Amino acid sequence: MQDITESEQKLLRRLLKNSRSSLANLSQEIGKNRNWIARRIRKLVRDRTILAYVTVFDPAQVYAERNTILLMKTNPRELDVSTGLLAMPELESLDGISGDYSLLGLFRFRGSGTFVQFLDNVDQVVSKSRADKYQLVQVLTTYKTHGFRLESESARPQLVSSKDWDLLRTIYRQAPNEDSPFPLSQSEIGDRMEPCLSQPAVSKATRRLEERGAIVGYSAHIRFANIGLPIKFFLQIKSTPGTIAQTARVVSRMDEVWDLHRTSADYSLFATVRTDSVEGYNQFLRRLYMNEDILDTQSQISLEEWFVPVRS
Repeated sequence: MQDITESEQKLLRRLLKNSRSSLANLSQEIGKNRNWIARRIRKLVRDRTILAYVTVFDPAQVYAERNTILLMKTNPRELDVSTGLLAMPELESLDGISGDYSLLGLFRFRGSGTFVQFLDNVDQVVSKSRADKYQLVQVLTTYKTHGFRLESESARPQLVSSKDWDLLRTIYRQAPNEDSPFPLSQSEIGDRMEPCLSQPAVSKATRRLEERGAIVGYSAHIRFANIGLPIKFFLQIKSTPGTIAQTARVVSRMDEVWDLHRTSADYSLFATVRTDSVEGYNQFLRRLYMNEDILDTQSQISLEEWFVPVRS
């Protein structure tokens, strides 16, 4: 892990909660002047501590809840398998894990056609693996994503339009560099769209999507070890029948939980948990089991977390 100061860690944590916060607001929150904030963001981008700026969506409104977790068996020598998965545009995250399977990926889709094509692509990638073994787990509901809780209780939320999707796709993930270390301005967003949009039009559309909850927040993809969270677990939870939604709301309030989904598997809740140590994870589990509705859990540690390339 690169040397990083306490103030830089505080800055990174603020960017996780709102990566589009202004330099003035960040200055006030951290207690440093705006020039210091700007210089440190440039440094963190140059050192590849900040890897991307992310717009956090409500999957139910953007992807029609067509989200799938892929579990695949492979071995470390089969590098073309992970390379093939990283090339898929629907990929949200990819980890090497312990246990019966060795790769875990989350994929999101906008339509049935892309899902069918995804299945064909998975078959092609799996054919390159000697193990030839994989499992697909359907995500039914997302309660928390990128550390943001989703409050919507609507059974069938309205999907965003194709026009709104063009905007969301433009701002979804941005890879900063030394020349452009900050999130895109609204004018730059408009210039990247086809056809181009004016800054006022981008502002109006963005505000509308925020108000309806399609845009949940703005975060960053960072190296979590640099803020003292090097340990990542995937946790599957089995709860008492009839208490899944209630249990999910309780679990989603736990700070260590970054993502939480309801799935079609027997262990119906699937969480991503980040802690400072294995002992910290054990303490988290003890607190989790204070909820009497939780019957059992299964844990898998992330051995390697890939950075998913930013699509242009």
